Parts: sequence; structure tokens; C-alpha cells
Amino acid sequence: MQRRPVRRKRRNRRGLRTFLILASVGAAAYIIWLLSQTLFLPTAVIADDVITSEYVADAVIIRDERLIDAESASQITFFAEEGATVEIGTQIAQAYSVGYSRSDLDKLRTIQEDIKLHFETLMMDGIGDTQLTRIQGTIDSITEQIRGVAKNPNAGSALALKRQLERALTDKSNYLRQKYATDNTLNNFVSTEKTQKKRIESWTSSFIADKRGIISFYTDGYERVLTPAYLETMTAGDARNVLVRVAPEITAAERARAVIGKLVEMNGFYVAVLSQDANWQPVEGSSVGVVIQGLDDITYQATVMKSSRTGGDLLVRMYVEADVRQVLNMRQVKVRVVPQSVAGLKVPVSALMTYEGRIGVVLNVGSGVFVPVKVVTRDSKNAIIEPEEFGMLAAGQKIRTY
Repeated sequence: MQRRPVRRKRRNRRGLRTFLILASVGAAAYIIWLLSQTLFLPTAVIADDVITSEYVADAVIIRDERLIDAESASQITFFAEEGATVEIGTQIAQAYSVGYSRSDLDKLRTIQEDIKLHFETLMMDGIGDTQLTRIQGTIDSITEQIRGVAKNPNAGSALALKRQLERALTDKSNYLRQKYATDNTLNNFVSTEKTQKKRIESWTSSFIADKRGIISFYTDGYERVLTPAYLETMTAGDARNVLVRVAPEITAAERARAVIGKLVEMNGFYVAVLSQDANWQPVEGSSVGVVIQGLDDITYQATVMKSSRTGGDLLVRMYVEADVRQVLNMRQVKVRVVPQSVAGLKVPVSALMTYEGRIGVVLNVGSGVFVPVKVVTRDSKNAIIEPEEFGMLAAGQKIRTY
């Protein structure tokens, strides 16, 4: 009867030893698991490095241009040449509306020829008129200079000389009309000329350059819509419609107007690039190289103005400060975009993760420390990053990859 308590004590000791052994095994397994979280997870090392990427995509050329049009036109006379640089005040074209008769212009020219012949008769009687002689001398001198420029274009500005000649001829006409104001024959001619001019003016519209620019008479129908201001609201869908040449939406009144040409700002243009590359992360304000297909020997330097991603589409708006002549009549193009090399802290793309709506990396310390970052640029394998909090990351630190 006295041995039974001894047996229970031995059993209790065996149970305690078993518990201690199991506890030790569990603790060792937990320590091994903890070590595996830091020692055996895939990691990478942050490096100071550079990323340079290249992207090929479709693009839309947008110019700062003003469409020149008329309410109606049965005939157009062009005074400026295609691709010419025009100054403020230069006459570009003259449109004759429906109803205009060519005979009206013929009548005006006949009257003007009569006035010219009558002037010659009056001038024969005015030999010795020093003021008239001076004006005629100016006309002769300018005419000789124009002949010189015709032979050697580098000798002067033909446009400037033409304007000088027009002013001198006007001075001569005004002087003669004033001097011979009492001549009845001249007065009759002048009165008929004024009446005929008013008749013609009612059927004609003159188009004068209101700014310096390049004139072009080739249009594609997008000039009213694709403007620098439109870039602010332009979507990827809008760009795609232009690329597949969907006609722009314009009013019936605009459609009825007769298009004459366009006056284009000469020192810059815009490029709207539509890309499906998920790795391209454009940086606003950064400079990139743009090569337009067909102009492969030119690398334009463009400034990224704005970018937006919708689904799988990325629309990047850029401005190029360069002569617009090479792209004067381009619209739908293919481009190769070469961003400038970006230096900074480089990490594998596989190290980037999103936590609570923020992009970051996880330092391989203890159970891991999440550090929010800004992705400056990236390609298919690596990214250049900046920590949101200065000093939180440095080259040489280990980070986890996933």
C-alpha cells in the first residue's frame, strides 16, 4: 500500500522530461524559421547605377497653327509660296466668293491702264517737277535692287524691297492725283476705278498674316481640333482615333467654310506618344531624345510635359523646341523615344511591392522594414528609386525580392 505514490512520482518525472524535450524541439524549429525569414529569403543589394531605356511607339504631331479659311470661295489667288516664312502684314492669299465675275477684274485693270496712260501724258507736261522726279528716282532705284536680288538672292530681301516699291508707287499715284485734282478726265477715271474696286471688294476676302510664321496650303482636317490647348484634355482614345484617321468632329458651319491654308508657329511643335509599354514611367520635366521615322538622321530633344495611363495605354505629351519645317505636314508618325540616362539607387523590379497603397521596398532587417519610395524610371528588369524619407535607403543595403 505504501509503494503506489512512488510510482506516480516516477511517471510525473517522465512526463516532465517529454514536455521539456518537445518544447526544446519547438523552440529550435521556431528559431530556424525566424532565421529562414532573414537568411534564406531571396534578396538583392541596392546599387548606385544608371538606367537608359528605349521605347518605340505611334505618335501624333501637333503644331501651333491657325487655319486660314473663307466663308465661300470660287477662286483663290495665292501670294505666298508653300513653306515660305511670312512676316506680320504679308498678304497670303485672296479669295473670290461665289458670284464673282472675272470680267469685273478685267474692267478694273482696263480702267487702271487708262489712268496710267493719262498720268504719262500729264507727266510730260510736268517735266521739271523736282518732287515727281525724286519719287520716280526712288522707284527706279528699288526696281534695280529687285533685279539684283533676282540674280543673287543673298543680295537682299525681295519681300522688303517689294513693300518699298509698293509704297513708292502709292506715293507717286497720290502725288499725281493731288497735283492734277482739277483734271476732269483724271477725275472721271478715278471715280470709275473706286466704283469698280468697291464692287470687287464685296466679292473678295484678303488674308493677311497677323504674326510671323510659316505658311502651308496642305491641310488634313485636324487643324481646328489638334491645338496646344487640346493637349491638356487629350486622352489615349483621342490619340488612337487620330492615328487610325477618324475624322474629327466639327460643326456644319465649319465644314462649309473653304479652307485656304494654315499659318504655323515656326519654332516648336508637340508630340503625343501612345505607348503600351508597362515599364515606361515618364518623368514630367525630363528631357528625352525623339527620333521620328523618316527623319532618322535627326534626334530631337523633347521635354516631357505630362503623361497619363489608362488601362494598358500610356499617353505622353512632349514639346520639341526646334524648327517646324521638317514636320510641317506630318501628323501620324512612328517614333523612337530614348530617355536620358537616369542615375540613382537601382533595385530589381521584383523588389518593388505595394503596401497600404504605397510603393516601396522591404529592407532585409529582422522581420523586414517597409520603406516607401518614388519610382523615377524603370525598364523590364530594374528601377531607379528615391526614398520618400531622405536617408532611409543607401547603396549596399539588402532588400527582399518577391
